[in-house]
Amino acid sequence: MFYVAQLFSNEKLSTSDKFEVLLLGANTLLALSFSVLLATVLVCYPLSYLFSFELQLAGHVTMIFSATLVKIAYVCRCIAQYELHKEVR
Repeated sequence: MFYVAQLFSNEKLSTSDKFEVLLLGANTLLALSFSVLLATVLVCYPLSYLFSFELQLAGHVTMIFSATLVKIAYVCRCIAQYELHKEVR
């Protein structure tokens, strides 16, 4: 949380602090986008009989965007871990 507060202050962040902020943001985005992806898969496939056609259609569109965000967040996470000399996995 300290890094996020520094991000909005006038102080300059060091390079490692910037990658710590990137890692925090990427981890957060990864968790949120994966949760949305999981929810849309449930809406669109096993529980589809409970939802209207319009909601299923919105779910399919949202599934594409959330899967894309999962991939982008993972790449950002790998970049931050590499630059912080942590194990990239």
